[in-house]
Amino acid sequence: MTLLHHPTPTTPTTPTETPHTTPLPPFTDTLFRCLPRADQRKWAHLYVEALLRTPGKKSPRRLAESVSDSPTASQALHQFVNASPWDWMATRQALLRRIARTGAAVTSWTLAPAFIPKRGDHSAGVHRRFDPLLGRLSNGQLGLVVLAMGEHGPLPVDWNLYIPRGWTRARRSKARVPDDISGPLWSQASELLGRAPLWHPGAHAPVTAELSWLPDREAFLAQLVRSERPFVVEVPDTVRVLPGAVPSVNWPTLTVRQILMGPTAAGEDRQHVLSLPVSLPGPSSGHVRLRLLVRRRPCGSTRTWLTNMVDRRLPELLPLMRQPRLAANVVDTLNGDFGLQDFEGRSYPGWHHHTTLVSAAFAYSRLHDRPFPDGDGLRD
Repeated sequence: MTLLHHPTPTTPTTPTETPHTTPLPPFTDTLFRCLPRADQRKWAHLYVEALLRTPGKKSPRRLAESVSDSPTASQALHQFVNASPWDWMATRQALLRRIARTGAAVTSWTLAPAFIPKRGDHSAGVHRRFDPLLGRLSNGQLGLVVLAMGEHGPLPVDWNLYIPRGWTRARRSKARVPDDISGPLWSQASELLGRAPLWHPGAHAPVTAELSWLPDREAFLAQLVRSERPFVVEVPDTVRVLPGAVPSVNWPTLTVRQILMGPTAAGEDRQHVLSLPVSLPGPSSGHVRLRLLVRRRPCGSTRTWLTNMVDRRLPELLPLMRQPRLAANVVDTLNGDFGLQDFEGRSYPGWHHHTTLVSAAFAYSRLHDRPFPDGDGLRD
């Protein structure tokens, strides 16, 4: 499968660009012009090109061999990612501006986890946690990614690396983790979700996510409600809510599972999706009206979502309900084809540099090479 595509450049007649019009150098020039030095811009371009060219594991040596005959290229690429000082946030903002130039609207901002196995305990943020892909506890990093959804499919545009509370000052200093990177997982996820929309005209697009991996998901949901941003998020049936259109503060909270076992489950059922009025418990959520959406499977299991978009028709919500599955497929592709898990450095800046370059390579492949297949994330 060919990843690099170099069509003949054409002169655009409008500010909106279409796929197959930009070879790689102009694309990387646009993204990395914010880098202060010419050698940094050179190695940024070569790193992205190498991510696109190199099959299999993307170690610095294999990346360098795919784009350069120099015996020092591997060391230079490793130095550029791990030690060279450059602003990954500015590059991510440039990537979002580049996406906006295609004219494709952002239809949602999707939050997804990226579990990255690691040996040892020296890489930034490494800790033991349950890896759903392996089905067991494992040593690794937990990356958080926000993907801009649109006609080109999910495009990863911003990242956070979760730093657990147990990381000591000495470990943080050695991995070059900034002092202000702290707080519980839900707050680090919320902070990430608030960033990318500020860089793009689609600031008011809905938030989507699948939250089974987030242990403090109820605090995250309360913050999401307080933010007043539209959202559709898939939740496990252990989440606690208040049933009813106008719940009383004195009513006991119930899990979604308990609601589905009771008489209140006889709600509106369209296209095999049940819709029930609920709200979140606690004064901080302000008892904002929500809808609980339930899809029952023939095998007897269910999938459940919460949304504050209570006035939207179900056909408008169904595409948003599918987004997290599409995002998970992209994370798998980043791991398997774009080297997300292959970063060999240990520093916090190096991890962010690598994920930014991975995002750039993936965006180029989607915007200028092949379209993203539209899968049905609600299939049984």
